[in-house]
Amino acid sequence: MLEEVASFLAAPSRVLFAIAIIPPSSISPYHMIMARSRPNVSRSSIAGNEWHTLDFGDVEKELAAKLSDDDISKVLLHIDAANKLKILRLTNCINISGAGLVSLSGSTSIEQIDLSLVGAHQRPILDPKPPLDCDLVLPILDCIINHGRCQLKHLQFPHMWRGGDYDQFNEFIERYDDSDEMLRNGRDEFEFVIFGDIDVYFGIQVFTCSECTKYYAPDRDDEDGNALYFCNTCERYHCTECSAMVECQTCEEFLCVDCIPHTFCASPSCTDIVCNDCLSNKCHKCSKKWCTNCSHSCIECDGDGCNQTCCRECSAKEGVNGVHWCDVCHTKLCVECSEKEKVNGVHWCDVCDEKLCDKCRLIGCQRGNNCSVCVKMVAPLLLEENRQLRDERTNLEDKNNLLGGQNKSLGDEIKRLSDENEALQRKLSLIRMVAADLTPR
Repeated sequence: MLEEVASFLAAPSRVLFAIAIIPPSSISPYHMIMARSRPNVSRSSIAGNEWHTLDFGDVEKELAAKLSDDDISKVLLHIDAANKLKILRLTNCINISGAGLVSLSGSTSIEQIDLSLVGAHQRPILDPKPPLDCDLVLPILDCIINHGRCQLKHLQFPHMWRGGDYDQFNEFIERYDDSDEMLRNGRDEFEFVIFGDIDVYFGIQVFTCSECTKYYAPDRDDEDGNALYFCNTCERYHCTECSAMVECQTCEEFLCVDCIPHTFCASPSCTDIVCNDCLSNKCHKCSKKWCTNCSHSCIECDGDGCNQTCCRECSAKEGVNGVHWCDVCHTKLCVECSEKEKVNGVHWCDVCDEKLCDKCRLIGCQRGNNCSVCVKMVAPLLLEENRQLRDERTNLEDKNNLLGGQNKSLGDEIKRLSDENEALQRKLSLIRMVAADLTPR
């Protein structure tokens, strides 16, 4: 029955279930009794013996995030990963340091290790940064790579290692990049991009598809016409056989089709496919995003020169919404949000040719900008500021009157206490006189 139940579980869950349901018999007398009562059930029969891929992305994200290094170590030991496992993906295992991977040391079967902690078509940037420690993981990788029977074909590193100041990681890349020490497994090259014009390529293995691990010679397609492209969104190399690729219309870099849903421009008339890096103009109020192309020409009339999503004429049209940004404080707001009441909108003056938010325009007028259009734009703000000053003055006068009344009350109280004190002094003097007359002489 346990084997039948386990057959419905994902691979990682199956192993965890096997470890949990049949603990080692040496732990306690209870476990020994339970083990004797189930002589025909073993961990291997529940978890299975055939292991090719272990991807923790096959289980719930919340469960993977709760796994510890001890859990990972037990799973790898249970399936004899060093001799059987070919692909390991630590998807969503964001709370491990990497110490649990020691079971893979000297593996003669592992072909691919994905340490990015995210899925194949997900952005690799994690916040907060996970505790995966390169000082713990890299010695394990060294032990695998330096083994004479190493089968490793592809490594995917965490984004934080590639973009951070990790000396040991940098030394690891330099040590194995295009060196004779790196096992080539019958291929011409096996290397990492170290020094490049674009930082995003640092520490990413090139010439190898991150999905099928097929090797592609530099500047050459394979015999079937498939080619290898780098996705600027998920920061992985994919061959066209594994993933359909499209070209960003702005920077001409490629991205996976599965990454496209995250890159749509908010402009209703924009049909360009763009990567996340080119989707840079975001309204600070409603969080809509516009691509770079739409930020440098009018999306309605295609006119150049206004350097904003919509020119002034088109911005006034009903149903048109673009993004404007302040030339001084760089606040970005779409036309729709800018026109809302009590919002610090961003507007373009066609007289002095300035795009400013209301606050920066008001400051400019107060400092001597005499542009009549700008003054007219900030007139409501000046009236509002004047009203606020009047209200503040009224409040101060009310407080002063209140304090004056309180001061008069305090004065009256002080006078009353002074009168009472004088009366008490008179009574005290009288008592002293009576006491003197009654004192025997």
